[in-house]
Amino acid sequence: MPTYQYKCKKCGKEFEEFRHIEDRNNTKCECGGDVKILIKANKHVGIHIWKPYWEENICHQPVLVKSKQHLKELCKENDVIAHRLD
Repeated sequence: MPTYQYKCKKCGKEFEEFRHIEDRNNTKCECGGDVKILIKANKHVGIHIWKPYWEENICHQPVLVKSKQHLKELCKENDVIAHRLD
């Protein structure tokens, strides 16, 4: 089971949970708030260098991220947060 990192929409708390892929969107914060999955920076891709790379945590299967704008669109479509965009 993969570990997912979440951020609560209500209280802002960040936490990790072990979840099956099909259950990753059925997580709540201990305060009862809805959460978003956090996408941490890929260690193989530099923060200032944008090259296409495969991201495994945006949806149920790996997706090729082509640019920073593409990552923004994918995050919005799948209701996740990417720290690389901060």
